[in-house]
Amino acid sequence: MSSFNDSQPSVSLQKPNVQPPSLPPTDEYGGLLPQLLAEPRMCQAGWGISWITKAFAIFKDQFLLWLAIGVAYLVIFVIGSSIPVINFIFPLLSFVFVGGIIKGCADQAIGSELRFDHLFSAFYTHLKPLIILFVLYLVAIIVAMIPMLIIFGGMALSLGQESSDVAIAGIVLGSLLLFILLFPVLMAMWFAPALIVLHNIEPVQAMKMSFKGCLKNILPFLVFWLIAPIIMILMVVFTLGLGLLALFPIGMITYYTSYRDVWTDQPLSAV
Repeated sequence: MSSFNDSQPSVSLQKPNVQPPSLPPTDEYGGLLPQLLAEPRMCQAGWGISWITKAFAIFKDQFLLWLAIGVAYLVIFVIGSSIPVINFIFPLLSFVFVGGIIKGCADQAIGSELRFDHLFSAFYTHLKPLIILFVLYLVAIIVAMIPMLIIFGGMALSLGQESSDVAIAGIVLGSLLLFILLFPVLMAMWFAPALIVLHNIEPVQAMKMSFKGCLKNILPFLVFWLIAPIIMILMVVFTLGLGLLALFPIGMITYYTSYRDVWTDQPLSAV
């Protein structure tokens, strides 16, 4: 005769193996971190100025440390560019330094500590993809320059027999053509380092996303490139040249401020 307990189905008290829902990452205070958008935001034209002012605000909050980072990079650049063999390898590392600076911007912007070693941080985390990005950048430059060299070669032969006015017009036309050919390369590279170091996007995909983000924001970029040179000149003039020390880090920070507006759900210019 079977017992009552034998006739009852066994009940497991063990919790089912169900993964908890993934939550968006937060900072140390529980605030949501900026999330990557599926599509780039179309920013207002005036935000091009905001990219500069927001970059200056980030720089101002830690200006001594940013000055140290900027000077250190320039010293490394000068030394690396003047030593044989190393001067060939050093350009490959330029995007790695930029990636480290962008990581420093991101940490400071969310309230974490900016450190001097942020300059070198991408060497430990994203060395390979950033070197690949630079190689792709060189290839893109070479591809863009090939038709330019062909056109310039033909112009040089024809302009040798023309008047000086025609020659000057040819040079202006050639420079405009060079800008048209190289501008898409710049568009493909502008956001790419930030997308790689902050979201682990593959280099080729990062270039595609960068180009798309720039193409969707031609107006704010136009404002940015019109205003930035004016601000640079004023900083140099009114600081008797000392402003040059601040221009480099501020310029690097604009990579981050523009990325935040175009590619994240927490645009800085909306604040």
